Amino acid sequence: MKEQLLASLAPGLRRLEDDGRVTGEPAPADVLGDHGSLFVVDLEMSGPNAQMHEVLDVGGVRARLDVAIPEEEAWGARIKPKHIGNAVPAALKVVGYTPKAWKTALDLEAAFERFATLGRDAVITGWGIGQDMAFLVETFRRLGQPWPFATVAIDVQPIARGLLRGGGQVDRFNLGHVADRLGIGRMGEHGALADAYATYDVLVKLIEMAGKAE
Repeated sequence: MKEQLLASLAPGLRRLEDDGRVTGEPAPADVLGDHGSLFVVDLEMSGPNAQMHEVLDVGGVRARLDVAIPEEEAWGARIKPKHIGNAVPAALKVVGYTPKAWKTALDLEAAFERFATLGRDAVITGWGIGQDMAFLVETFRRLGQPWPFATVAIDVQPIARGLLRGGGQVDRFNLGHVADRLGIGRMGEHGALADAYATYDVLVKLIEMAGKAE
């Protein structure tokens, strides 16, 4: 059963540099044998440029890399911006940022310390992970912290494409549409922990579907 799970995850595997940068190279499924957990994450940012913009909301679900991928722990938090003047107004609207809503947000250092602790040595997993990975790498660089996660990541989107394309059930491969078509209820949209949970729930469903297709 574990071999079947690893085979199901293989289309989404991506090799990382030691600092977390995505290499663009696939990674063999057997590298997952060195890791016991996945860390399904989502970030909401003040804009698209990791060098200019910043993380405003972060969430992660740690799950055991085993049959059914059982959840171990989850956490999320809003993060106080340091350069809100650089933000893209449309991005702030999407995430729902207002000074009042972010009044109790955590400082970046405290939030990422907790985030790194929760996901330490786990395999970062997400939906269309390119932008989130760029912001994670840049944020840990700014903080002067080493990459705390595994040097392999999983993008759930290509796993979904491989399993769902051609069936007529899904015609757009964004997270919300796929979750809706799979009958997965969501905590909300464009909240980091809510989207991390949606990605986790979609992944669990995809693994279940792959098992039935064997």
